[in-house]
Amino acid sequence: MSKHGKRLRRSVREEVFREYCANSSIHGVRYFDRDERTACERFWWLVVFLLSMLGCCVMIYKTYVKWNQTPIIVTFSEKTTPVWDIHFPAITICPETKVPANKLNFTAEMNALLEDYHDNNATSDRESIDQLKAVAQLCNIIFHSDNKLLQYVNGTEDDVVGMLKNLSLSRHNTLGLCQYSNQYMLCAEHLKETLTEEGFCYTFNMMPDDEIFRKNSLHTEYTYTESWFPFSNNVTLAPLYARGAGLHAGLLVYLKQAKEDVDYMCTGFSQGYKVMIHDPTEYPQVSMRNMRIPFGHEISIALKPQMIVTSQSAADFSWEKRQCFFNHERYLRFFKIYNQDNCELECLTNVTLAMCGCVRFSMPRSKDMKVCPLSMWKCMYDAKWFMHPTDDLASSRNQNIKAIVNRCNCLPACSSLTYDVETTQTMLDVEKFLQVNHEYNKSDKFYITTIAIYFKESYFITSKRSELYGWIDFLANCGGLLGLFMGVSILSLLEICYFITIRPFTV
Repeated sequence: MSKHGKRLRRSVREEVFREYCANSSIHGVRYFDRDERTACERFWWLVVFLLSMLGCCVMIYKTYVKWNQTPIIVTFSEKTTPVWDIHFPAITICPETKVPANKLNFTAEMNALLEDYHDNNATSDRESIDQLKAVAQLCNIIFHSDNKLLQYVNGTEDDVVGMLKNLSLSRHNTLGLCQYSNQYMLCAEHLKETLTEEGFCYTFNMMPDDEIFRKNSLHTEYTYTESWFPFSNNVTLAPLYARGAGLHAGLLVYLKQAKEDVDYMCTGFSQGYKVMIHDPTEYPQVSMRNMRIPFGHEISIALKPQMIVTSQSAADFSWEKRQCFFNHERYLRFFKIYNQDNCELECLTNVTLAMCGCVRFSMPRSKDMKVCPLSMWKCMYDAKWFMHPTDDLASSRNQNIKAIVNRCNCLPACSSLTYDVETTQTMLDVEKFLQVNHEYNKSDKFYITTIAIYFKESYFITSKRSELYGWIDFLANCGGLLGLFMGVSILSLLEICYFITIRPFTV
C-alpha cells in the first residue's frame, strides 16, 4: 500500500510538472518536457535558461546595489529663489588690534618684562603680567614661537574673559555709522559683541544667544554673544531678511582704528580686520574661515547664495543614505540648532578637553570644564589638527581621541546656506578728503575702512536633495529585467505558486 502511494505521488508530481512546462508563461520552460525533443535539445535549452537566469540575477544585483548605495541625487531646483525669501547673512568683524594702547601697550610691556626677567635672575613682579597672559591667548603662532617666556611666568588666569573684556577696544570708537537698506543707524546698537577665539568681535544679524545655545548645558560665568535688540524685552526678533539685491539693499559699515593702538608683536605683520560671513544660526569660528580687510580701503563684497534643501521623498531615507542631518536627528550638547560648523565646534571642544584637560575660553563649556591657561596654548593649537582621522591617531596613546573624533559625525545639515563672494577694493584717500572739508591734523590719527556687503543678484538657483531610486523604481527595474531575460511577470510568479500549492491536490 505504501509503495502504491509513493508511485501515485510521483505520478502526480510528474503530471503537474508536465502541465506546468506545457502552460508556463516563462520563456523556455515549455522545452524541458516535450516528448518530441531529444535529450540534447532539452539540455541545450536548460543551459540557455540557466545562463539567462544568471544574467538576470547579476543585473538585478547591480540594480539593488545602486538603489542601496546611491538613492539620493542633488540637482538644481525647478524654480529660482528670490533673495528676500532668505535671511541676510550674519557678519562678524574682528579687529586685528586687540587692545588700545591707553589700556595696555602690549609691545612695550612685553619688552619690559623680558628686561626684568634677564636683569632680576628670571623673576618679575610687573602688575601687567595677568593682562599680558590674557591678551597673549589671542596672538598668532609666530608670537608664541618667539616668546615662550610668558607661558611660564607666574600669574593669575582665573578670569581670562573678564580681563579681555576690560581690555578690549571701545565699540563706540571702533564702529562708526552703518547703513542697512538705505537706512542709517548706529553700528554700536546693531553689531553686538561676540566672544570668539580672536577675542571680542562684532556681529550683525546673528540669532540671539538663547536660541543658539542650550543654556542649561552651559556655564553661567559669562555669555558668548549679546542679545540682539536689547530694547525689545517682550518679542524675540528673528534675524533680518534680505531686502533685495544691490548696494542700496545691503550693509555698509564704517570702521575706525586709532594708529597708536596698532600692535605688530601679537598679531604679526598683517593688520586690519578679519571678516566672516556666515549663516545666522552658526556660531562663528573666525580663525577657521575669514576674509582679510586691510586698513584704509573701501571693500565691496558681492554675495551669491548657495542654498541646498532636502525634499520630503529624500527625508524618508536614513541619514546614512542621504548623508545629511535634520535638526531633530542629531543632538548637540551645547547647541539647539544643528549645522556642520556648530557640530565641529562642539567636537573640537571635546577633543581639546581630552587632550589638554581644559578648553579654550571661547569654546562652549559646562560648569565642570576648566578654561585653559596660557601654558596650554600649544596643546589647544594642536587639538584642531586631530579633528580628522590621520596617521597620528594610530598610536594607542591617541585611541581615546580617535574614538571622540569618530563619534563627531559632523555631516552637513539637510538645509544649509553658504555664500560665494566676489570682492573689489580701492584705497581711501582720507587725507585729501579732510583737507577739502577743512579738517586738518586728523587723518594722521586714524585708519578709516569701509565694508559694503550685498547680494549680487535678486534671484538664485537652489540645489535640492531628492530621491533618485525609490522602491517603486527598484521594483520597476527588476520587473523590466525579468521580462527582458525570461519573460517573467507577477502572474508568472503566482503561476509557480499555484502549481506548487494548489494544483497537486486537484490532479
